Amino acid sequence: MCSPIRRSSGCRPLQTASCSDKRFKQEGQAMIKTNAKAGKTITIAALGIAVLVSGCAKKEAGPTGAAGSNDLKSPVMSAEPVTLTVFNSSMGDPLFQNAIVAPLKIKYPQITIEMIRKGKGSMMEDLIAAGKVPDIIFGDSSGDIPVYRELGVLADLMPYMKKYAFDLNAFDPVVLGSVQANFPSGQFWMFPSSVNIATLHYNRDIFDKFGVPYPKDGMTWDETVDLAKRVTRMDGGVQYVGFDFATNVLLPYNQLSAPMVNAQTTKAAVNTDAWKKIFDTMKRFYEIPGNDWGKGGDAFLKSKTLAMYAGTSMFGSLPDATKNGLNWDVVALPSFPEAPKTTIQLFAPLLGISGTSKHPDEAFLAIAHLLSVEGQRDNVRQGRPSALNNADIKQQFGKDVEVLQGRNAGAFTYNKLAATPQAVTKYDALAFPIIRDKFREAAVGGKDVNTALKEAEEAINKEIEKKKNE
Repeated sequence: MCSPIRRSSGCRPLQTASCSDKRFKQEGQAMIKTNAKAGKTITIAALGIAVLVSGCAKKEAGPTGAAGSNDLKSPVMSAEPVTLTVFNSSMGDPLFQNAIVAPLKIKYPQITIEMIRKGKGSMMEDLIAAGKVPDIIFGDSSGDIPVYRELGVLADLMPYMKKYAFDLNAFDPVVLGSVQANFPSGQFWMFPSSVNIATLHYNRDIFDKFGVPYPKDGMTWDETVDLAKRVTRMDGGVQYVGFDFATNVLLPYNQLSAPMVNAQTTKAAVNTDAWKKIFDTMKRFYEIPGNDWGKGGDAFLKSKTLAMYAGTSMFGSLPDATKNGLNWDVVALPSFPEAPKTTIQLFAPLLGISGTSKHPDEAFLAIAHLLSVEGQRDNVRQGRPSALNNADIKQQFGKDVEVLQGRNAGAFTYNKLAATPQAVTKYDALAFPIIRDKFREAAVGGKDVNTALKEAEEAINKEIEKKKNE
């Protein structure tokens, strides 16, 4: 597995590298350049676990022809203070400080980070109009990408990747493919800084109460339905519910990679076999007598009457719930036979650079550090899965999350991500409420699945046309 950035000293440009991107092979690898203008120097150190160097002069090579140890120099960035503004579309302030500001302050103390939060008067459109687009742009892979794409606010990162020998293959290939699907022109606009993973949390006490084996990693949805049937019971006047799930996660980012809107035609794409499989499978849970719809997080965390809940991590809520007596654990998200050991599609925070930034090199190097193994390790240890294709990093998941100690942390890295085969569209946000409501009508309203999907298709197309005509 390669590091995001490779370096060399005194070497000719890299021509080959065993893990280089295909485009880099075609165009030739450009090694890190030193900008000596006005006495300022910007170079970059290797970030990660591997450094690939080739093409050095023989006098600098070791006995086998490999680059000698003297070729590797310490990282250097201009010591001149610089302020980088960062557009924050959704990250909470404590997380922003912890995941962005703190690691950059340690690595580059000369950099000051100023956050511009998305809000009234500071929407991206407002910032463009005022000529104050931030240097670094943060956004999520669903709602923000279509906006940034349409506004044309992002810089192409390919020139900086070449300049600093940044290796895209350091990323998980599914993550990389999912990001590239959103920018299909051959340019590369944003890096994934982490990923969100869906899992299955369960209440040990409910399973113990009814003598039912705990869920396990690698289950299918059929096996999970069978478990739900065994723990959905009325006992002592209390209705215990076997299963519920976060519809806002498992439907739009579904494991079968089924889109809601076709990116090429901008028409609904929900009346398909894949969506029928999803509806047919998940509605089986709500056909279990007593397994009510919408019990969700509160029933799992507070009343403790929900046996299993499928969704993203709940590290923010679990400490209090644990103190209040919730005896819980977690396993990998159950999967479909058509997509074994597969969790949801990419649902991730992304980082890019403004096309009008006055400090693009510093912004790129700051992002590169956040994406390095060094920069990712703390994130992973604090329960934020990495986008890197690095087994050592994955093994560090949750090590510093107190509430996860003694529990099955491997559940969060057990599955692979489902592919995202096409770009997210600006109409997806219109489609989701419709597909959710039609699923509910099928799950608890008795509506035929084929009818529900046909109605969803018609309703989505109607909303898209309305939006186009505004």
